[in-house]
Amino acid sequence: MRVRTIVWVRSPHASELHGALSVEGGAVTVVAPGLLRVTGLTAAEIGDLAVERGAPIHELRTTRRCARRVT
Repeated sequence: MRVRTIVWVRSPHASELHGALSVEGGAVTVVAPGLLRVTGLTAAEIGDLAVERGAPIHELRTTRRCARRVT
């Protein structure tokens, strides 16, 4: 099994962050208005990018899941 890291990002500037995170290589899913689910980037990378963009973050949380390989 491999571990998959997911970063949850809540921001009033989620739509702006969505594009910037995608350009940086993140796989971004809109979960709800203002809430993004991101894989492929760390919480630190996301936080740094938000600071560069002047986009406030209201929540930045990391979870890990075991992903089973299908054989």
